[in-house]
Amino acid sequence: MTSQHTLQARGLGLGYGEREIISGLDVELPPGRFTVVVGPNACGKSTLLRAMARLLTPTAGTVLLDGRDIHHTSTKEVAARLGVLPQTPVAPDGITVADLVGRGRYPHQGWFRRWTAADSEAVGAAMLATDVLDLAGRSVDELSGGQRQRVWIAMALAQETDVLLLDEPTTYLDISHQLDVLDLLTDLNRKRGVTLAVVLHDLNLACRYADHLIAMKAGRVVAEGAPSDVVTESLVHDVFGLRNTVVPDPASGTPMVVPLGRHHVTSPAPQ
Repeated sequence: MTSQHTLQARGLGLGYGEREIISGLDVELPPGRFTVVVGPNACGKSTLLRAMARLLTPTAGTVLLDGRDIHHTSTKEVAARLGVLPQTPVAPDGITVADLVGRGRYPHQGWFRRWTAADSEAVGAAMLATDVLDLAGRSVDELSGGQRQRVWIAMALAQETDVLLLDEPTTYLDISHQLDVLDLLTDLNRKRGVTLAVVLHDLNLACRYADHLIAMKAGRVVAEGAPSDVVTESLVHDVFGLRNTVVPDPASGTPMVVPLGRHHVTSPAPQ
């Protein structure tokens, strides 16, 4: 693994049909860092990630992987360097868990698609890490939402890329598995230098796990940097429209947002 691959957007314009979501956006993922993208619903988080993964063609600007336009780079070359877990992946009917995870090995196989011991090892390690080994022979169609999500994460891990983009990977997972997945991603980042970009809804988990935070609102980046520098009461109010206070997380020391709510009543000061 290497942390030297770069992924950036320049003057990016994105939309669906006539509806513009993002215009003139510049953003760069710090190589070898764990980046989390946060923001309210429909602010452009997932749209940005889809464009950076080459799943959505920009209406303007470019996405550059190692300085080259990602749309002018072969699919297999992109897949060897960049893995992606979209928000709502769809599995082929009847495919088993092991077969789906095995599809993550496609970029590493030659023209004749020969399966190797390295492929088996990568698939087994990914399934073990995501706690789906006991589901290997099951049809993906039979699984719960949380089980399917862990299988998709296993497929992304089996791809063994140096850049990994995940759109809401904790969706459908209970709190224990959410933490397991984020711990696993942290290990990938710290031990193997994988560059990560993850969209999360939970701002406090984002602060706990990210070392680089991107806050978006209405298709623009309003702040980015270390969570301790980005997450303030004024920013949370501006981006999410939420009255709040920010205190140190007792477990990690990172910023923790405490919502005050619309009808929060402050106790009167002692006389």
